[in-house]
Amino acid sequence: MNPALLDQYLNRWRHRRFEWGHADCVRFTAGWALLVTGRDPVAGSEGLYGDPTAALRLMRQKVGTVDLIAATTAVLGLPLTVPLTAALGDVVAIQTVHGPALGLCAGPKIAVLGREGLISCPITAAVAAWKVGDFIPHPP
Repeated sequence: MNPALLDQYLNRWRHRRFEWGHADCVRFTAGWALLVTGRDPVAGSEGLYGDPTAALRLMRQKVGTVDLIAATTAVLGLPLTVPLTAALGDVVAIQTVHGPALGLCAGPKIAVLGREGLISCPITAAVAAWKVGDFIPHPP
């Protein structure tokens, strides 16, 4: 994984405000997967939801579940056995007061999209993690 590429990507999102369907945790991590693999794990979903209820409805329609961790596993493949072993650029899930959220491993920190842009939390907050390079898109 190219650390400079990750830094550039994080800088593009650093001050981007949260917006359902355009700038949320799924779009943030999917954009990274697209950059790294050339494949968008949630292709065609941008702008199709504008609130959490619509996001859950779309997630159920696309992957059959409203559980973000199960949905991420359905798209990215099996998570790492130990989330704390996530490497630079891996997708990582944390638990928030609003439920799970996805971010990117940035060394000892996890970059997560907050209301006003990226925030970081310690890697010890990881509850699940996936290798982006393992992502193989499912047919529509």
